[in-house]
Amino acid sequence: MMKLSKILVAFLLSTLIGGCGLFDSGIEWRSGPYALLWIDTSDNVSLSYDAGSGAWVGRVEPQVFAVGSNDQFIVAKQHPIGNKKRVHYFVVLRGKDSIAADLKKVLIGPLTADEFDRKSKELNLPKFTKVLESLE
Repeated sequence: MMKLSKILVAFLLSTLIGGCGLFDSGIEWRSGPYALLWIDTSDNVSLSYDAGSGAWVGRVEPQVFAVGSNDQFIVAKQHPIGNKKRVHYFVVLRGKDSIAADLKKVLIGPLTADEFDRKSKELNLPKFTKVLESLE
């Protein structure tokens, strides 16, 4: 009898866990294979590259709160480790990016605001078109 109840409890737990999922996620913005993706909580937002079949490759870690894009670049603003007193800027070189790309060759940053402004003028970077106001 004890063995049967252990099996029943294990079955019920696996059904409940499988049904509700251990992780929750969402997409806040998308441009081609890039997305602002959050996992577990909506303030855990990263810029990620879609590797297909539900897999994602990180490009800019949380907490990303603003992005923009054009055919050549993705730009992102991030509060490192959720610290809203600090802002880092990043540029993704779309033409050099792929699932297996070396991040050092496709990502510029972190940059300060002044560095980003200079790089923006130099490369004619896109404007930030999506801002997550709750994270700004």
